[in-house]
Formats: sequence, structure tokens, C-alpha cells
Amino acid sequence: MNELLMAAPFILFDLEAEHQEEVMNALAEKMYQEGRLLDLDGYVEDVKAREAQASTAVGMGVATPHAKSVHVKTPSLAFARLHHPIDWDGKEQVDLVFQIAVPSPGQGDLHLKIISSLFRKMVYPEFLEKLKKVEKPEEVMELVREIKQ
Repeated sequence: MNELLMAAPFILFDLEAEHQEEVMNALAEKMYQEGRLLDLDGYVEDVKAREAQASTAVGMGVATPHAKSVHVKTPSLAFARLHHPIDWDGKEQVDLVFQIAVPSPGQGDLHLKIISSLFRKMVYPEFLEKLKKVEKPEEVMELVREIKQ
């Protein structure tokens, strides 16, 4: 996966959150601080609108909130490991979150390629177990780099 997508500042460990919006906001804030978003509020609204269409909880304690948005400057992938699982959508408990930001228009189906790459890795329980134990952002980045598109 393109190393430009994920950077250490986009990785949060033991994030305290009670609701999905808190997680999405925290990850978006990190992307915004690093200059990846043009408009923080606009991007967050686009992620929420996408989530309202269908839950991005994918099972195994993972959610992949995302948006193709005119408010995104640079494709980005952020990650949060939550301090405790939260009810994501009334059906799923989530404690690992990959949030994707892709500019629109102009990036085609990049967000789908990223999600597909993540799903191929998530089918291996050891990948998720490693994510739950790593202590450094670089370790997360290394696990994600192992994903082949």
C-alpha cells in the first residue's frame, strides 16, 4: 500500500471514545493537522453521510469509515485502537478503526482498493491480534505496508 497514505501522526492508541462520531472526528482532526484535508468539518460531514447510508462496521471488531470528498487534499489512511470497544451501529462492537480519506473527483475507486486490501489482511486473525498489541505507530505502518493491492 502506498506509504503516502499512512503516517505516524494518523495513528492513535487507546483512544477514549464512547461513540463513532468521536472516533471519526479524532482521526479526521489528525489528518487535518497534517494538511491532508482542505476542510475538516466538510470531510467529517461527508464521512457521517457515508456512514448513514450503511454501517462501515465489518465484523471482527473493525470499522472502516470513509469518504470520497472534495474536502480531501491527499489520500490518507488513519488508524485508531480504542481503549475499549464501542457500539458502532447498534449491532457491532468495534475497537479497531481504519478511516479513509480520498479526494473527489479524480481518484476513481481508490477508496475501494484500500478497503479491499485491508479486508484481505483482516481475514487473518493474527493481523488483528498484532494490531491489538503493537505499541508504536511504526509497527502499525509496517503491518499495513505488508498489504498488497
